[in-house]
Amino acid sequence: MRKHLCSWTALAAACLLPRPLAAAQFTASAYVSAALSASPAMRAAEESFRQAEDAYKASVFDAALPSFSFTMGESFYDDLDPRLRVARSAVTSGLSASWTLYDSASSPFLRIKRARLDYETAELTLLSAKQGEAITALTRFYALYSTQQRTVIARMNLASRERQYKDTYEQFNSGTQGRIQVTQSEGDKLQSELDLAQAEADETKALMAFNELLDAEPDAAEQVEVSTQPPDIKLPLPRSDVQRALKDNLSIRSQRLALEKARLQHHTDVASYYPRLSLGASWSKTGLGLVGPGYSGTGNPAYGLSAALNFPFGFFGVQNRVRKREADSVLRSAELVLEDSERTLKTSVLTSQSDIALQVKSRQLLDFQVKAQKETLDNVQSEYALGGVDFLQLDSSQTKLLAASNSLVSAINDLQLALANYRALLGEKIWE
Repeated sequence: MRKHLCSWTALAAACLLPRPLAAAQFTASAYVSAALSASPAMRAAEESFRQAEDAYKASVFDAALPSFSFTMGESFYDDLDPRLRVARSAVTSGLSASWTLYDSASSPFLRIKRARLDYETAELTLLSAKQGEAITALTRFYALYSTQQRTVIARMNLASRERQYKDTYEQFNSGTQGRIQVTQSEGDKLQSELDLAQAEADETKALMAFNELLDAEPDAAEQVEVSTQPPDIKLPLPRSDVQRALKDNLSIRSQRLALEKARLQHHTDVASYYPRLSLGASWSKTGLGLVGPGYSGTGNPAYGLSAALNFPFGFFGVQNRVRKREADSVLRSAELVLEDSERTLKTSVLTSQSDIALQVKSRQLLDFQVKAQKETLDNVQSEYALGGVDFLQLDSSQTKLLAASNSLVSAINDLQLALANYRALLGEKIWE
């Protein structure tokens, strides 16, 4: 009779091995790379970064180099010559250049530094977008793996229940089992059919979400490859990772840049409330002779150095004092935002370390539990064939192995995603 029962030896392996499908094969890293390449959001982020790069170069040129201006004009009509006409001899043209050498509130050096901070912020924004897309891709990758393995398990469970129902019905006809056992076995078989239908529906949804990131057809067959060997993790995770996160976390780095920009803005604002000294150089020439008459002589071209001192003190400095307090408050708020984020990050890293340690132990226990439940079911099947155990014990063993196998699939997914999110907290490039 045992030959009619499902040997669940292969069930534990089913959640560890991919199904043989004629489908594209993806590892986690290959899928992340393909998803990033196909992502419209990433292409938009890269375009934004290129725009920021061009803006940075333009800002550097504007701040560090003289600014040239060319003008050309003609008066069609005026009170001295009321005729409406264009005369070549009346066309004027000129070329001028100006260069800010120093500004106590907003010097060229400060403008270049501000442009550099804007560029670095755009670069971190691109990296953060890539990090987010990679996490999304990994989530969908392991979701598909999970649903595919649960479908395998559900199919094997249904096959086992069908054979069990057949054997129980045969025993009922021979008088060794009662109507209750037949009814219960039939109910278990019907529940297994429902479980399989649910698993297949979940797999279809996960497949469509998986293909969406590849810009592929929603129902295109795909297969994922996941290493089922426990990752080599030395516990406890080092506490020094907290300092790594504080140094390299992308969000913290962006907030530090924001604070540095706030300090530059604070300097500019405060300096503008006090006497403001500026130095500049200028050069100009009119009557270039490109179209109209040319002209050169004393004062053409004109050039010189200039200095200006400006002190907008308002009503005896009252407004300036109020605005300085406002600027100080804005800077302090930016410092507090960074301080709060750093405190939150410390807690997040330590919490993730605790969660990963628990998941590693859970994974180890579930590996052991699946093996133990498989061996138990094999023994119960042997005893059941000899009449040593009843139907309820066999049913209980099958149910426990099914639950343990599904839990192991979830544990594999959860641990891999937890490790990816932990690496993201540390500022690592998880797409590489």
